[in-house]
Amino acid sequence: MEEKIDILFYLFGTCMVFWLVRTAFALKKLLFPRVNERFIKRINDWDSKAEYNSILENVDSFIKMFPGESDFVWAKARALYKVGEHDKALELFEALSKSEPSWKESADSYINSIKEQRDA
Repeated sequence: MEEKIDILFYLFGTCMVFWLVRTAFALKKLLFPRVNERFIKRINDWDSKAEYNSILENVDSFIKMFPGESDFVWAKARALYKVGEHDKALELFEALSKSEPSWKESADSYINSIKEQRDA
C-alpha cells in the first residue's frame, strides 16, 4: 500500500514540476515584451537627448539579457558612430547588414558614410 502512495506522490510531484515550468514560460512570454520595450524606450530617450555615453554604458548589459534583439545592437552601433568610434561602429553595422534584413538599408548608409569619411 505504501508503494502505491509513494508512486502517487512522485506522479503528483512530477506533474507539479511540469505545471510550474509551463507557467514560468507563459509568464516569460507575457512579461518579456514589456521588459524589452522598457529598455528600448530608455535607449530612445537617451538618443533623443544625445546622451550617447549613457547608451554605451548600458547597452552591453541589455544585449546580454536579450541576445537576439537587434535594436540594442543598432543603438550601440549608432552611439559609437555618434561619439566618433567609427571602426567599432563599422563592425557592428556590417554585422547588422548581413544578419538583419530589416536593418540592411539603414546600416548600409552608415557603412557608406564611414567609408567615405575614411577616403576623404
